[in-house]
Amino acid sequence: MKRSFVIIVLMAMIASGCVTRDFDSNMDLGTSQLHEENYLEAHEAFELAYKEAKTSKAKELMDLSGFLADGMKKYDEQDFKSAQVEFNDASAYKAKSGEGKLLVSKATEMTSVSQSASASIEPGEGNVESKTAEESDEPNSGSLKSSPEKQGEPVKDKPLSEHEAEKLVRAYVDMEKFPQLQIEYAREDKRGNYIFQVFEADQKSKRTGHGATWGWYGVNAETKEVFEVM
Repeated sequence: MKRSFVIIVLMAMIASGCVTRDFDSNMDLGTSQLHEENYLEAHEAFELAYKEAKTSKAKELMDLSGFLADGMKKYDEQDFKSAQVEFNDASAYKAKSGEGKLLVSKATEMTSVSQSASASIEPGEGNVESKTAEESDEPNSGSLKSSPEKQGEPVKDKPLSEHEAEKLVRAYVDMEKFPQLQIEYAREDKRGNYIFQVFEADQKSKRTGHGATWGWYGVNAETKEVFEVM
């Protein structure tokens, strides 16, 4: 009887030790992933840790890393308004731990970045054709005066084409060394710069084919300078 009791106590201690080790290892893993800004992996690690021991710190880091993971995903998909919602939720979080406060600070920074990105997309972009059609219905719209080109005013071509700009970005990123990378033209900003997205191809994704975003790059059509876009 006494021997059986000792065995039961030992088993309980071992089991308790396993739980502690699992909690600590998941917390350590989550923290290291935060330093790498891998918020999805960090969220999954903190979620496992919280299942082992429902501490306030584990919940705080699980919640914040989840907000940032969702926000970054929306930002990469160029859904800047939805990204801003996630970042706002994180920046309003009352964090107590040091890691949590750093995540709140990061979320505040990304809120500003997503606002700027959203503002850079001009409302009504792509409606040039419809506006032209409306103007053509006006009286005397067919007159030679309605077309500067027909008045003898030369149309200025850009010194750099979209295709040439793409070549410059490919060289800047050195894409030949990274066969998994793909490039896609995104838009032209207010200054006339070409904007491209470079991303890792995701063969498993049947919807878009996009994986993680490598970066956003702009090309000045006048100077041919390549620069990184936040």
